[in-house]
Amino acid sequence: MGDFEELRPEHQSAHGSPGREEGLPEWSVRARRPLDEGGILAEVEPGSLEAGRALALHRTMRTRASLHAHQLRQLATFFREDPEVRGVLDDAEVTALKVAAGLRCSYARAWAHVRDAHVAVEWMPLTFAYLRRGDLPEQWHHYLLRHVRRLTEEQTRAVDAHMAAVEIPSVSQDTFEKQVRLAVKLATAGTPPTPASRSRDVEIANIDTEAGTASLMVTGPILEIKALAHRLDVASRTVQRAQRHALEDGALGPVPFDIEGDLAERGRALSLRTLRYAILTHSVLDTDPVEEPASPYKLLVTVPATTLLGLDDAPAMLEGMTPVPAEQARALAAGERTWQRILTDPITGAYLPVSATTYHPTAQMRLQLRLRHPICAVPGCTRSTVMAAEDDHIIEYDHEHPGEGGQTSLWNLHRLCWQHHQMKTAGLIDPARDRRDDPASGDGTTTAGPLETTWKIDREIRARARENTDLLTPHTAEVMERAWRTHQRAHDGAARLRTQEKAGLREERTAGLAAHRGRRIIPPGPTIDEAAPPF
Repeated sequence: MGDFEELRPEHQSAHGSPGREEGLPEWSVRARRPLDEGGILAEVEPGSLEAGRALALHRTMRTRASLHAHQLRQLATFFREDPEVRGVLDDAEVTALKVAAGLRCSYARAWAHVRDAHVAVEWMPLTFAYLRRGDLPEQWHHYLLRHVRRLTEEQTRAVDAHMAAVEIPSVSQDTFEKQVRLAVKLATAGTPPTPASRSRDVEIANIDTEAGTASLMVTGPILEIKALAHRLDVASRTVQRAQRHALEDGALGPVPFDIEGDLAERGRALSLRTLRYAILTHSVLDTDPVEEPASPYKLLVTVPATTLLGLDDAPAMLEGMTPVPAEQARALAAGERTWQRILTDPITGAYLPVSATTYHPTAQMRLQLRLRHPICAVPGCTRSTVMAAEDDHIIEYDHEHPGEGGQTSLWNLHRLCWQHHQMKTAGLIDPARDRRDDPASGDGTTTAGPLETTWKIDREIRARARENTDLLTPHTAEVMERAWRTHQRAHDGAARLRTQEKAGLREERTAGLAAHRGRRIIPPGPTIDEAAPPF
């Protein structure tokens, strides 16, 4: 079986429990009893159907652990022998792109896989031996790696030595995790803690697309965060008192911080919770001496026409990626005086192209590029292109002879994060598009679908990426088509009804005319006295 021979369980004792492997230290932390088949079936009747299933699950667990070890070894070998990296962990970006193509995962996830594989195989060979034999469950190994990611190589090897002395094949999960935490503490004893200043961060979390809400998580040193919360609380209480005084005294003019303009009607001040949010989201950031831009941030929200017309409640899309509830989308659109129309192909949702005649894309093209590439165009990269990204010509623009180089067209443009733009400039990655999809090719084979890009990674590996499309266009087209069919049926029904009514009126007039023509008119005769006798 070649490389897969390691997947078979090894070093089993006669009663089924794993034996010791040469080179491993003696166990200093032992289980109460070996984990043999009898131990696994202690709570199940031996020989029963449930017993067979329990053993099958246990063997599957061992096989998964061995398969996981096999993949880690492959990744570690790939990384170690990559000529662009040469085993230097800080230079693993190119390897991560190649791995992302093979595992069909994101670039960030691939980088994490490469680092974990290097640590597991090169820095922690003793515990890796347990994993390779199937004695260390895959999830336990993930737990171990998570706890050593911030450690140095020397500290990680110390944790590996400590855990190798634990009877991993038989101890409980609780004992294993306790020993991992103990090993990390012993390995880092005497090491100065990481300064809190390195933990400053602000990020968006807990996105709820159904409710249309998200959370802003601010992380930093305890004293700074408490000071920020205190300043926000003092400001909120001050504004709340000013609102109460204005409402009680009936002062002329607007009520302070009356964002919705309805406090006079409500007759009460805003709550502290609401004021904290209002002050935080409506205050001008102090960046002195650097001036804050007049329009520092623009969000792109695409709203289907059917949602605006009230035909359905299809969500809008924030930056082409995050759904926004229809109610919020309609309220947002109602507050805007100007809407910008974005045309899409009704079948694929691809954004229809616009053109430019200069090196720099037009405003409409930049808008479309953000929609086409809400994240970096490199396969696997998940970095957002809202702010720190650059518009890039796939075929380089010839500034001296513009007609001979790559044109400034949506076919020849994409958005890249700064890191991958540098890698493209350095020639480590190279994108290409099919000329047949270029409207300027003139061969008549241009499709209305999203453009695809073929990437060469380190001149050896190819990966394909497709532009983002409007996910709601097919839905909107279907709703519009359904509405049109309903209109057509109603129109045809009304036309038939009018035809029937006209036909009925014609029949009535015809019948009335016929009756009028067939009626005998008897002129007035003599009275009875004057009438001639009947004989």
